[in-house]
Amino acid sequence: MNDVRRSAPLALALALFFTGVQFYTSLAALSPTPPVGYVFLGGLGAMLLVVVLVLAALVALVALLRDRAWIDATSRTILGAWIGSALLSSLLGLDPRSGLEVVGVMLLAAVFHVALRRYYARPPVARLLLGLYLATGVAVTLAGLAMMASHRPGALYAFNHGRAAGVFVTANQFATYLLLMGFLAYGVATIARDRALLALAWTATALAAVALVFSLSRAGWIGAVAGAIVLLLARGRRVAAVTAGAVLLAGLVALAALPVARHDPADSLNRVAAAEAGLRAVLLFPLTGTGPMSYWRAYPSLRPPNGAEPGEFGALHPHDVYLSLAGETGLVGLAALLIGALALTRGLRRALRTGGADPRLPLAICAGLVATLAQGLFDTVGIVQMTFVWIPYSALVLAAAESGAAAEEQR
Repeated sequence: MNDVRRSAPLALALALFFTGVQFYTSLAALSPTPPVGYVFLGGLGAMLLVVVLVLAALVALVALLRDRAWIDATSRTILGAWIGSALLSSLLGLDPRSGLEVVGVMLLAAVFHVALRRYYARPPVARLLLGLYLATGVAVTLAGLAMMASHRPGALYAFNHGRAAGVFVTANQFATYLLLMGFLAYGVATIARDRALLALAWTATALAAVALVFSLSRAGWIGAVAGAIVLLLARGRRVAAVTAGAVLLAGLVALAALPVARHDPADSLNRVAAAEAGLRAVLLFPLTGTGPMSYWRAYPSLRPPNGAEPGEFGALHPHDVYLSLAGETGLVGLAALLIGALALTRGLRRALRTGGADPRLPLAICAGLVATLAQGLFDTVGIVQMTFVWIPYSALVLAAAESGAAAEEQR
């Protein structure tokens, strides 16, 4: 009991960081890019979120320094590749200051990454982190559905053409959150034996599915099926995976042939123009890109004849996570993504062989990551995903896979 009490501040810090970082879209108020859409947090609110993340990371850093924790080869490879590529692109990019600010946030996420792997098995870290994350997810998802039903705030409802967006500015951003939260919640639900945590996890899973439907995010739906296919294959359910694949193929054909309600009719053409601009960025800055958070500065020179006007939403990124990453960090960034993904895969396989943990939770989290990567073919920003999604969630994947003790804590 005394050990649990001593670990409580660290557990709370890790839980607050992981929960808070999910709302990275709220940091748009501090971004150098032109403001677009309805942003819930103003400058003060965004600064408070940054303060929470910084303080939480400092608590974790103090613990790591006190325990003289070392970074294993898997995390060294992942963090070295991802942060190193961003640093190089920042120094050689169009706006080194903005790029280095991104690198600074990535370092905060790296501290969380290392600390979570180190302390996940120490009670009450896993339970508090998962509990706070899921409870927040339930509240945020209910709020998003209520906003859609009430048409409030009006500017948010209008900007998203009546689709559920919650506190994430756009419906597609909400869909990204729901994919990650839904798959993680499902993973917890499959291993939890504590009734409160079990009920919370199943509630979060169901709400994520419902809200994803009402987001009307075609990319989110594709991502959900892609994540489900990967999870089914990983669990050895090949027939179900093939069935899900057939559903995905049929859905792609239907989405390509039929208009979807509550979407801007010009959106498809706008996405083509955005992709064309992103491809031009890759061709003009092939090695290290324009630099993190600098694509919008180059956009006026990249804009195709039918592209969005500078300052509009379509001018901020190519609306493809891979083109976005290549445009801002070049071939170096794409190579870094591959290196980190391979290191994560090898680390996961090794941990599942030797860690003694139930594989269902880490595999479900991986399915959520795959879902966002599939969704990313049609949306999301590469360097933003690397910073706020891939670094924290890769830590949770490895921590859950490595720690049999932490898995038992959820039972």
